[in-house]
Amino acid sequence: MILGIGDIVAAAGVLLGLNYVALFIAAYLFDRSARHLLWYLAGAGAFIGSSAAYVMTEIAPFHGVFFILDDVLVCTGFLLVSMGICAHARLRVPGRMFAVTAIIGAFVITVLAPLGELSLSRLTAVSLFQVALPVMVVVRLYRLPVISGRTRFLATMLCAVILSVLIRPLIAAWAVSHGDLSLHDQAELYGTYAATPFAATLFAFAATIFFLAMSDLAATYRHASLTDSLTGLLNRRGFLDEGNRFAARPAALIMLDIDNFKAINDTHGHDQGDRVIAGVASVIAEAAPRPHLCGRLGGEEFAILVARAELPVATALAQAIRVAIEMDLQDSLPDGRLVTASLGVAGIGDEGIAGALIAADHALYDAKEAGRNRVCVAAAEPAHGRASRAGGRRSA
Repeated sequence: MILGIGDIVAAAGVLLGLNYVALFIAAYLFDRSARHLLWYLAGAGAFIGSSAAYVMTEIAPFHGVFFILDDVLVCTGFLLVSMGICAHARLRVPGRMFAVTAIIGAFVITVLAPLGELSLSRLTAVSLFQVALPVMVVVRLYRLPVISGRTRFLATMLCAVILSVLIRPLIAAWAVSHGDLSLHDQAELYGTYAATPFAATLFAFAATIFFLAMSDLAATYRHASLTDSLTGLLNRRGFLDEGNRFAARPAALIMLDIDNFKAINDTHGHDQGDRVIAGVASVIAEAAPRPHLCGRLGGEEFAILVARAELPVATALAQAIRVAIEMDLQDSLPDGRLVTASLGVAGIGDEGIAGALIAADHALYDAKEAGRNRVCVAAAEPAHGRASRAGGRRSA
């Protein structure tokens, strides 16, 4: 049996689909938290099975069985992909609606199969059931209060796949209109013009999914490289990177150092010390949410970039953080010792965040020298005789 163009397209789809399966597996192995990739992987398997079944309708003796299997697997593939998109976009999955639609679709496909491949009534009903679930997903995506450009593009590519399915009855009507052709030639003509756009849009959609998965993976690794794993705040690199890009003025910088932290570690152990650091970070994050920047520069030392604030406002915030640490963490040490912090505040001027770090570090040093558990504000011209210790570990 000689394969037609539609069969060749389907066979090529099997080979290309296997490549996407390998890519999705690799992406999932890099980031096992991306569970939506498993839905996409299962969907790719269903579409590969559909393409294989389409080819088997031409070469296998049980034509009708593979004919039904092709349509059922397309319906299954759309179901699985829809589940993946819902998981990726964090949409609530209407599981009962999905299940009912899939069951009715499989029933309709089986009942209408005897009408033949080019039956307009069969193609119309089957196509509508096959795209019912992805249409629901697209509508829900576009109804999100805030839709990102990435999500909009994904929805648009899914719309292209949906359209390639919905035009099948029109292609069948056009093929049947060629009355001078035999029924077999009409079916081959239909297969060519139906399989090609479906395969093209489906592979473009799969490429979009893979690109977004890789983009998410890169963003995850970048976030991890800029975030302190213990506190969830920016690490030194992340704080300086974002701080140097921060252009809004006025702005100020607060540096904070936990008092007597070395003694806490020596007395209660590093696990208790880590809990104290995490507790202080929680107070800072709650007191200075975005657009402020909060970071752990190293050890027990933190920094806060206070956005759109003059020096008096930043000083008041520093005092509030100091009091909150003393109050919220008063029961955190077994021996009843209070957890306190010293803070230095400086405005961000022409020298940018680098100059502000030096000035705030000098003010922090003054707070330590004055007895700890207090806030000091940097002088207009910071003393240049002291070396900055920003980012270093203090034991005072």
